Amino acid sequence: MFSLLLNQYRRTLILFLVLALIIILEMVQFRAAIYPGLLPIFEWVRYSSWIGILGTTYGSIYATVEAGHLLSMATIGGVVLATDLRLLGIVFRDVPSETLTRGTHKVFKLALVVAILTGIFCAAGVADKVYYMQVFWFKMLVLAVGSGFVFFIKQPLLNSMPHAQINPWLLRLLAITSILIWFTVAATGRWIGFS
Repeated sequence: MFSLLLNQYRRTLILFLVLALIIILEMVQFRAAIYPGLLPIFEWVRYSSWIGILGTTYGSIYATVEAGHLLSMATIGGVVLATDLRLLGIVFRDVPSETLTRGTHKVFKLALVVAILTGIFCAAGVADKVYYMQVFWFKMLVLAVGSGFVFFIKQPLLNSMPHAQINPWLLRLLAITSILIWFTVAATGRWIGFS
């Protein structure tokens, strides 16, 4: 029985163990111990790396890349809403949820890659500023949790069987959790802009 559960939910258990490790490391203030050592890296990225210099010297390039970052985040938001609102039975009722979730997941993966690459460029231009922002670190944590949630919990569950065979309450919980996680990523990203 235990081995069956372990085999069936291996990715989910790994994600929970990683999250538990992060919580334990925060409790023993591991991040606070390595945090000062990261400042030289952030300063190097801002003042010495080609992406930091490019981002600060040419405002039009920075603005263009930032626009790409915002578009990719908007695409992620649209995909998340379309998928999760379909799982909640609110929109696209005439489209099978299996078809929608498989199709939108491909778009999600591409948009996530673009968001990460453009986000690295945007952060490099203001690396010495974001280093001191608590909200930046929180966004990175939530982004990692959200990505892990999609790739290790949500998609494996949705691809494991027809959605009609999955408990409807589990689908609703999955959709609401996903919306909350990605809303938090978007809100913290916007908060960085206000800081």
